[in-house]
Amino acid sequence: MITKQRKPTGQHPTGLTARVGVLRYDNSTEVDKILADAVAKIHARDIVVGGLLQYFGARLPNGKRSMWVEDIGTGALIRLDRPRGPGAVACLLDPDALAQAACMLRRAVDSNPELLVVSRFGNAEADGRGLRAEFADAICSGAAVLVAVKFTLLNDLEGFLGAPADLLLPSADAIVAWAESTVAISNPMRRSTG
Repeated sequence: MITKQRKPTGQHPTGLTARVGVLRYDNSTEVDKILADAVAKIHARDIVVGGLLQYFGARLPNGKRSMWVEDIGTGALIRLDRPRGPGAVACLLDPDALAQAACMLRRAVDSNPELLVVSRFGNAEADGRGLRAEFADAICSGAAVLVAVKFTLLNDLEGFLGAPADLLLPSADAIVAWAESTVAISNPMRRSTG
């Protein structure tokens, strides 16, 4: 399947997706570092941030890396992968850990932050599983929502959103600028006091 490449435009779409910023990445993008740096800078600007950040940890015997998710609000960490032997090729996601991460994201949505970080729209979400329901709740909450998606899953994400994604440049500063403008549009009181 051939997909047309779109460049980040900086123009906001309309409707529910107007508050969803998408960081499209490939294997050369340091997506975890970019998101963590952006969240730290956004938090320093007194924007209330909640949600999840994903990290890759140590290399495992099968050559893959351990996967972790951090609750931005509490700092709690959950290991998302199930440790397996060197010959393991099946899915490494631990369904119990994924359920715990879903609860963490739901609590973040319920805390009404100005910005929610969903961290990833991955294969599980593209298949209708994973954190898909919590991601939908985040979008419907009224908060700005930041999500990263692998280049190969962009069409799946846009199908889920029902509209083209608002693609962000892969830099913390670009994400911060998007967050500030999106939060200001969503919260006019912030513009007048900030």
